[in-house]
Amino acid sequence: MSGALDDHTVAYVLATRLHFDNLRDAAAQIAGVLVLAASGARDAAPDHPMLQSACALLRESGEVIRRTRGTARSRRHHQLLTQAAEALEAALSAARVLLGRPAGHLDLDPSLAPLSAGYAHLQHASRELPGFEIVGFAHACCGGGGVGSHFQVLPRAPLEEGQNLKMTPDTGVV
Repeated sequence: MSGALDDHTVAYVLATRLHFDNLRDAAAQIAGVLVLAASGARDAAPDHPMLQSACALLRESGEVIRRTRGTARSRRHHQLLTQAAEALEAALSAARVLLGRPAGHLDLDPSLAPLSAGYAHLQHASRELPGFEIVGFAHACCGGGGVGSHFQVLPRAPLEEGQNLKMTPDTGVV
């Protein structure tokens, strides 16, 4: 990723960033239900609320991504987002089929393979243009406003041998 973005590419980034996040969230929801199923949870079913949420996110964002036209600079990113949406839709469909089977007949591979592919497409897309984080740090403990956001990390000289870092509220590393 290099160089400044032209106005049309910036408009593309602004138009697709939410939908990238939605695809990432849908992937996490599908994976979460598959973990439940693998652990033997009885509520891992084709109509699980997380799968319903993933379906809604994929439906909305898949349509928007397919309708959005990229620029020469965003072409590869757009291709990766489209591939991610298709793979995640396949993963969701396969998850619903496998979760509808009787217990003891659980084969996660038909859902895991497209889920992994979709996530890989998102990872590659995140490196194509600025503003597409695969991990949303804004909601993490060290992000803006999360638990622990009152900690401040200040730059400092290298540590002396045997010296340790300590975190203190509001003052940073000492």
